[in-house]
Amino acid sequence: MILVDCREGEPDRSGANAVFEGFFDLESGEPRRVGSGVPRLRVADERLWGFECWWRADPARAGFTAADREELETSKRLLRGLLRDARRGGMRGAALSART
Repeated sequence: MILVDCREGEPDRSGANAVFEGFFDLESGEPRRVGSGVPRLRVADERLWGFECWWRADPARAGFTAADREELETSKRLLRGLLRDARRGGMRGAALSART
């Protein structure tokens, strides 16, 4: 199940059912073992790498649930906070280096 498609552009596959194809080498596309490859998912005729989207296993085929929605909103808030803190920390560091 694709929770959020993090790629820019169309089509947005958020909420779509996906098939986990396994772990693969990012450059060659050759199959790899767990821990030495990148997960790949198939959505219709398209393949997505695991880092291009937020996804979860859905063995019960429950689809996009209310709990998914709640966890995504929590994750987004945390991510926005981390990005805000990183920007503030970067600005503080730039201001300090400019003074010295």
